[in-house]
Amino acid sequence: MSVTQETIDRIARELFEAKRDVYTVPYVSPRLPERDLDAAYAISAEFAALRERELGVRRVGRKVGLTNPLVQQRVGIDEPDYGIIHDDMVHPSGAHLPLSRYNRLLIEAEVAFALKSDILEASRESVEAAIDYVTPAFEVVDFRYGGSVGQIVDTIADNAGCSGIVLGEERHPYGETDLTKVEMIITGGGAEITRGVGSNVLGDPVNAVIWLAGTAIRIGEPLRAGELLLSGSIGYIEPWPADVECVATITGLGRVVATADAKG
Repeated sequence: MSVTQETIDRIARELFEAKRDVYTVPYVSPRLPERDLDAAYAISAEFAALRERELGVRRVGRKVGLTNPLVQQRVGIDEPDYGIIHDDMVHPSGAHLPLSRYNRLLIEAEVAFALKSDILEASRESVEAAIDYVTPAFEVVDFRYGGSVGQIVDTIADNAGCSGIVLGEERHPYGETDLTKVEMIITGGGAEITRGVGSNVLGDPVNAVIWLAGTAIRIGEPLRAGELLLSGSIGYIEPWPADVECVATITGLGRVVATADAKG
């Protein structure tokens, strides 16, 4: 079964309208060949393009997801994916996120990378040379589906579940802290939500950026100076508790704070 452009456009429009108007739609996987990643990414790209054309947003970064084996095991997926970050999805630490804008908000914390130059070669040396700084970040995770994340094609088509990011309070030069050994903990109202270590993310969070750089070059959209990159969850992805201040701390990098408002 081949996927027509009409099908890609129709599914992308469904996801775009579901995100814009905050409701759920059926999984896309029954309409795609099994594990047709190219079709799923084509849908994701059109989904992003619709947001840019119709909402006037612009791309400011990208995210890598499913880099943590713990998360992969929980959702039954065994490979990373990626999505697009637009300017209307970026929030400062201390942000209040209205739950009315999301279907089912999930929380995760990770290392975010900011680039100072383009990455045109997916070598470790080139990637490390292009990094401006690192900072803790929440990824604001939400899906357009009513149940779990579904199959890998469902996740990819839905922008890898990325609905926003919250950036940390501090910026640190890359290399100042050993990212394989950092410890992360998220608390909500003082209660622990999840924790993990940096090596959970493909052995080293920068490996996620290297993977993303290679993928971006391969599809003809290399990573560019100024982009923000999310490297993947250090701990589990958990439901975001309402009306309590959530704090993620990453040793050596500082913290990021956000609150999900039930009445917002």
